[in-house]
Amino acid sequence: MNKATSKSGIIYLLLFVFTLGLLQSCAPDNSGEQKLTVTDTKKAITEDGADPNVPAEQGGNGFSKLADSLGFVTSTTHKSPGSPKAKKGGSFSMAIQEYPATFCDVGENANIQTVSLINGMIFEPLLGFDAETLDYYPALATHWKISEDKKSYWFRIDPNARWSDGQAVTAADIIATYKLLIDEGLKDPFTNSLYAETFEEPVAESKYIVKINCKKENWRSFLYFAVSTKIYPASHLAKTNGAGYITKYQFDFMPGTGPYELDKENTRQGERLTLKRRPNYWAENYDSNIGLNNFDRITFVVVRTDELMKDKLLAGEVDWYIAPRAQWWAEELTEAKIPDIARGVIARQKIYNNSPKGTSGFALNTAKPPFDDVKVREALGLLFNFEELNQKLFFNEYVRINSFYYGTPYANPNNPKPEYNPTKALALLKEAGYTKKPGEKWLSKNGKPFTIEMMSDKSLERIFVPYQQSLADVGIELKFNNVDPNERFKKVQGKEYTIAFQNYTGLFFPNPESSMHSKFAKVPNNTNITGIADPRIDELCDLYDKSYDTKERVKFVQEIDGIAVAKKHWVWGWVSPYTLRLLYWNKFGMPENALSYAGDFGDVFSLWWEEPELAKQVEVAKKDKSLKMGKAPAEIDFWKTKGK
Repeated sequence: MNKATSKSGIIYLLLFVFTLGLLQSCAPDNSGEQKLTVTDTKKAITEDGADPNVPAEQGGNGFSKLADSLGFVTSTTHKSPGSPKAKKGGSFSMAIQEYPATFCDVGENANIQTVSLINGMIFEPLLGFDAETLDYYPALATHWKISEDKKSYWFRIDPNARWSDGQAVTAADIIATYKLLIDEGLKDPFTNSLYAETFEEPVAESKYIVKINCKKENWRSFLYFAVSTKIYPASHLAKTNGAGYITKYQFDFMPGTGPYELDKENTRQGERLTLKRRPNYWAENYDSNIGLNNFDRITFVVVRTDELMKDKLLAGEVDWYIAPRAQWWAEELTEAKIPDIARGVIARQKIYNNSPKGTSGFALNTAKPPFDDVKVREALGLLFNFEELNQKLFFNEYVRINSFYYGTPYANPNNPKPEYNPTKALALLKEAGYTKKPGEKWLSKNGKPFTIEMMSDKSLERIFVPYQQSLADVGIELKFNNVDPNERFKKVQGKEYTIAFQNYTGLFFPNPESSMHSKFAKVPNNTNITGIADPRIDELCDLYDKSYDTKERVKFVQEIDGIAVAKKHWVWGWVSPYTLRLLYWNKFGMPENALSYAGDFGDVFSLWWEEPELAKQVEVAKKDKSLKMGKAPAEIDFWKTKGK
């Protein structure tokens, strides 16, 4: 699992594994061996910005000519996913349901994907990862090297790389970033343990070359440090520590190396958050950035409910909207009901790609009664009538899951399919000691009625009411406690809940340790929110981390999945077969694939652009209701078509 979704019209996602969008979209290599390098090292990387005092063999001018003899590799085959037809300028806006509690991408309360995506536009990693080809490619680093035992890595930093304040990126920045990530003042135990237990402190071998030694063998270590780790400036980190970082940068950013920065003039705390494209982005003219980072401004407008989000889109106050409700999509957001869709002024579209579908459902906190009893947990699952819900409320738009890794090769094929069986549920509850006395409405045990409380919000209650009724029919009282999304997130992260509906995006390279290992079962602020603890899972996590054979890793995770599913920590929910179901004002251009091979809505920020002529037509058509525009395609399924 990767990121949790508390809900919302923009798919408000909670980040559960410290990973970039690029890592989210990694696909498994079925050839068996994990790819760690690429072979095309012939073309030199520009070195115009190199310090003349740094020798070639230490990363200075001329390094590219020596790289092969020094054991370094690079990639010159990676092509930008952007379109050469893209145009710079214009703007993009969308609604979010709550203003971020923090802008920090690591630390206490930082695990929110909206924030992670914003940080990914401001800060950059050492390398990128191509989900389709499974190859690494240069980002802040031009070259890299991996020791034969896979426990030491070297990166040569691009001499042209610059922070937004003009300072050069150096090995000192990588060291300072590591020190921040292991600082317990962040109150982020998973991040702390990931870096402290996996890596030694990086060593600067020169201004441009940094070495990282691993404390333990783990095939994912290179992926984590190279691709998942956003690099921060040492010049600013030197002035603070972990606790100071989460305070000082709660609503601000250090200088970044990425193409965007915070637009402070157009940001209003609690109302909207705006990024602006940097005029001095160091890699602006690199071939790898052709057609990317096109919008001058990207704005997130805080809109508290799904209904208002929809209204804001239809009123033209935001540009883009993910339709959260199947009923709206089927009955309201149609050509028949909305003339602007019929005229082609608003696009109505589904987009498919190879993005893993993730996990959803009702998480049960096994540290709290009654969910410390597996029979009770199983009974709760048997009382969820998804088929009826899908038919009556979802218009058969979704499919039910039965795995923590649904839709990927890592899902255990022997997992049972969820069923609706109140009779079996009642038998299990009776075995667990719950009975109903004559004349009483609720089941009870030891004189206490079976009552549970779920944190929710008004916009989701229509979905949960049928489940509430199903539970009531057998004598279980489910109460709703409407809580602010930020507060709900904190409660779930702190394991201060009984039952909570959660969604997770998936990873093609899963990290079962973060959400399954027993060491995270009882401590707060990590992904193991239900308290899974099993010695065999711990053992399999270790085996998984040490295996460089993809097929073997798949088998390990499948076994983990089977064990975890059998523990009944979740009442399984549903996922959509597509990646995006959206409306947008028909002013955008995009590559023919619309999204990358396995990316999500964050791709829109980098791949799409505002088409000037279309934007003009839209503005005219908003006023002149007789005008029509060419309709955008109803579906884009580029990757399926490409595979044929």
